[in-house]
Amino acid sequence: MSIKFLYFGQWAIILFAIFGVQTACAQQSACLQAYRNRVIDYNQDIKAAGYTVSLQKEKEKSAKADFLPKLSADGSFSYTGNPMELQVDIPEMNISRSWQGSDMKYGASLTLAQPLYQGGFIRAGYDKSKKEKELAEYEQQRITNNTVYNADVYYWNAVAQTEMVKIAEEFKSSVSLLVDVVRHRVQEEYTDRSDLLMAEVKLNDANYRLLQAENRREVARLSLNSFAGVAPDSVLQTDSAVISLREMDDRNETTDLGLAHRPELRIALNKVEIQKAQAKMANAQFLPRVSVGIDGSYMSPGYNFRSDMDPNYVVYAKLSVPIFEWGKRKSTRRAGKYGIDIAQENHHKVVDNLRLEIETAYYTYSQSIEKVIFTESSLQKAAESEYLAMEKYKEGNISIVEVINAQLYHQEAKVNYIQSKLDAQIAKSGFERAMGRIGY
Repeated sequence: MSIKFLYFGQWAIILFAIFGVQTACAQQSACLQAYRNRVIDYNQDIKAAGYTVSLQKEKEKSAKADFLPKLSADGSFSYTGNPMELQVDIPEMNISRSWQGSDMKYGASLTLAQPLYQGGFIRAGYDKSKKEKELAEYEQQRITNNTVYNADVYYWNAVAQTEMVKIAEEFKSSVSLLVDVVRHRVQEEYTDRSDLLMAEVKLNDANYRLLQAENRREVARLSLNSFAGVAPDSVLQTDSAVISLREMDDRNETTDLGLAHRPELRIALNKVEIQKAQAKMANAQFLPRVSVGIDGSYMSPGYNFRSDMDPNYVVYAKLSVPIFEWGKRKSTRRAGKYGIDIAQENHHKVVDNLRLEIETAYYTYSQSIEKVIFTESSLQKAAESEYLAMEKYKEGNISIVEVINAQLYHQEAKVNYIQSKLDAQIAKSGFERAMGRIGY
């Protein structure tokens, strides 16, 4: 009677684990969110993407400065061994004059220049820098989304492997119980010793399975710690079991809304705009350019052949018009158009791929929920089957092979149930990632 009660108790515990509260980290897994935060704070790719955003912000500021006047200073010094001379003779007036330049020429100047029109080069450069900054921000978001998804995979795999160890321990206990029952029946001469040998072989197999499960658990734990930058010997708080998903989240979002949330789509759009800006910048070299400026100087020799330093200034306006470039203008425009066409085709390809990814992720998610429900049902039936097989064997109505098979079916049902829960959690994270809302 005590053995019967023990076996029924194990079955009750299994059912409670299926339908009861599985973790102290809450239904939405606060432990998972804490692990995500650790990974985001540690991940080198996310940090590098953040630095890239900062870099592009500085480039945007630099491009914006091209609209403003530029002030530059120059200094010069030169020595001429034979300076220029000028001599003027007027015989009629009996006048003769000569001037000689200075050996040394030196001074300083300040130039204030303001571009008025550069063929659209400055505007296109600024637009390009803005789009590159936005692209860097979307790339950071893309890397973060992928990293969070990978964190979910590491996390739930570690939880699942811990649960697999528990299942292996339960299987070992179940087989040990069978060995005790068979040994008792052999002692009472109710059965042959071959049954005991068969049960003991199965017990060795259960021990082997337990060692394998413990090895996989340790590898999963080390991977979990490494991805979050935690010391290998540290123990992170996780859920005690993979949370069972039996219903999908309400899919209020449409595929188009999911596309709008995906950073990959925005990256593709920005690449089109960047190509347009680059085409404008390349074409700007063939358009007129206008600039004005003021050049103030303090030089020696001064004006009117003065040897002392004198101030002076120049106000200027400059117009540059390209006239003939041997077909280079036409080729440059065509090259720019082809670059835009390539970026647009890539954008269309990204849209198609993302749409397929969203639909596939939704289908995988829905199928994984159904698998959880199926494996739950199979687990209940396998547990009951093992219990009944054990009872019948103790009564001498079936062979030990049937009992061992029932135990194996039960063990397989447990493993399938845990695997289905793991697949469902990963599918959920994959769907959230596909919809652009993972971690939010």
